[in-house]
Amino acid sequence: MRDDEFAALERYNTKLIISKLMNRTVEPNVPTLGFLLHEVARLLRRRFEQNARGSGLTRSQWQVLAYLANNEGINQSGLAYLLEIEPITLGRIVDKLQTLRLIERHPDPSDRRVWLLHLTPAARPKLSQLGRLGEVTRGEALAGVPEADTERLLKTLQTLKANLTDACDSPAGQKRANHG
Repeated sequence: MRDDEFAALERYNTKLIISKLMNRTVEPNVPTLGFLLHEVARLLRRRFEQNARGSGLTRSQWQVLAYLANNEGINQSGLAYLLEIEPITLGRIVDKLQTLRLIERHPDPSDRRVWLLHLTPAARPKLSQLGRLGEVTRGEALAGVPEADTERLLKTLQTLKANLTDACDSPAGQKRANHG
């Protein structure tokens, strides 16, 4: 037996043992929910980046603009929290967007150490472009999926999000609300 065949067999045996311990059946090449969601999200980001090439902005910059459009006037640390990135990373992105005149920093009247973020009028056409790029990417992702299935998928994902939000906000082992 070759080394790569042995390694593959060993990985499968490890999965099998773990699944037996968890009382689950393992079927080779059948992705789990978490794995599949992660892969779809990764591919959506990748395809968006491909579609957005030539737009003058990176995916991270697009993401900051999109979140800021929905949270105008938020401070940098609050926006970093929403984006799940380090404040220093966001600071660099905001610096670039400010240089491009798409974002303005305004001092917080209650704390001179804090900056509040606002979109400039020049950001509005970029947000329209973002919407079009998003539509193209979603259209490619959902090609061939019937409208009823798309609606069911979105409803299911919203339920998963609500369930996991509740679970994350509750102590472990506590009964949670059922959103299904």
